[in-house]
Amino acid sequence: MNENNEFLGLVQNGQFLILLPESADPGPNRLTTTIQMQEPRPPESAELSLREYEGSALMVRGTSGGGWIYSAEVIEVAGPILTAVVSRLFGRLEA
Repeated sequence: MNENNEFLGLVQNGQFLILLPESADPGPNRLTTTIQMQEPRPPESAELSLREYEGSALMVRGTSGGGWIYSAEVIEVAGPILTAVVSRLFGRLEA
């Protein structure tokens, strides 16, 4: 896996739903702050709370695996207008 993958997704119910890249696991993902994928501790010990991003589109950089994005860095938070555009574009918002 590449170390600095970037993911576009939406935060719903406290979880990150990946929209792009299409090759990524589209299911709900959780994010860790500083923990690496191979560390001998559970990812929950460094979980990043997504509460403040609820309902927003995010661009995240990190390493994906097993329903987690490790060493995640939120690199962009979309405002309401761009979030609505992303949601419509990917069919995540009702017409």
